[in-house]
Amino acid sequence: MTCTRTDLGNGGFVVTCTRGRRRRPACDVCGVHEHTLLCDFALRGAKAGKTCSRRLCAKCAVRVGELDLCPAHAKVAAAPEGRER
Repeated sequence: MTCTRTDLGNGGFVVTCTRGRRRRPACDVCGVHEHTLLCDFALRGAKAGKTCSRRLCAKCAVRVGELDLCPAHAKVAAAPEGRER
């Protein structure tokens, strides 16, 4: 069992004990780091209204404006209109 002490800043502290840290699934792009983000690319067609939601780590995610995109959708977002593949 792992116990962690967290100082509250007012002289007090809290001790939290767990059976271990549950790892998140790995990034879908690199497969190494834990994912912390999901691809925000808006889908079209039958899946309109949904997003890609591919699991991404901070190193593999491409930030476009306020969106986090997977590398494949970042290329689509950067393509001039009518040149999407």
